[in-house]
Parts: sequence; C-alpha cells; structure tokens
Amino acid sequence: MFEPDTLLPEQYFTLLGRKPLQGEKRLLLAMLEDAVHCFQTYLLAKKPHERRLFQEAEEWIISTDGLWFFSFENICDVLGINPSRMREALKAWKEEQTLRYAQSGEALVDVALSVEIPARADI
Repeated sequence: MFEPDTLLPEQYFTLLGRKPLQGEKRLLLAMLEDAVHCFQTYLLAKKPHERRLFQEAEEWIISTDGLWFFSFENICDVLGINPSRMREALKAWKEEQTLRYAQSGEALVDVALSVEIPARADI
C-alpha cells in the first residue's frame, strides 16, 4: 500500500530536468578537479615534487591549445564550463594567496605535512 517508488538515476535526473554525467564526462571532471586540487594545494609548496605538481597543473590550465583532446580548453567545453572565466578565477585566487603569503610570511595553503623521522641510535 505505502511502498516507496523505485526510480533509476536516469529517471530521477529527468524529473529534475538534468541529465546525469556519463562515464566519460565524469572522467573529464575528475581530471579537471585533480588539476585544480594540485594548483591550489601545491601553490606554496617547498618540496620539489610538490612544486612540479603545481607547475604541471598551472601549465595545463594556462595553455590555450585546443588540439589535444584532453586539453584544459576541450575538457571545459565538454563540461559546459567557460575556460577563460575558470582561468581568470584561478589566477585571481593565486594572486590573492601569494599576496597573503608575502604579507604574513606563513603558508595559507594546506600542503602535505612533512614527517620528521627521529634519528636512529647507532648500533
């Protein structure tokens, strides 16, 4: 009598007027999220491998090359995101964080914690 209606995800999103992300779009979104994560997390990193992650993400985001299928431009286009506005927002965020860092002298971006290993006693 009072059984819940069972809906498939496609039916649910259709009722809301939206389509769920297909597998390919979810992959592209994950790539974009990873690049933004590396860009924001490692902006002020000191370790060489973390700095490299930031630099690679920044180069990918800044590039306007649309020839490569997995370029920032193409991924944003497929996802319906304006790449220029996203670039501008990330650039503004970077400038703000860099300015804050320069004024305070301490990192405001959460970078990977370094773990100190205690010195071993000589055997």
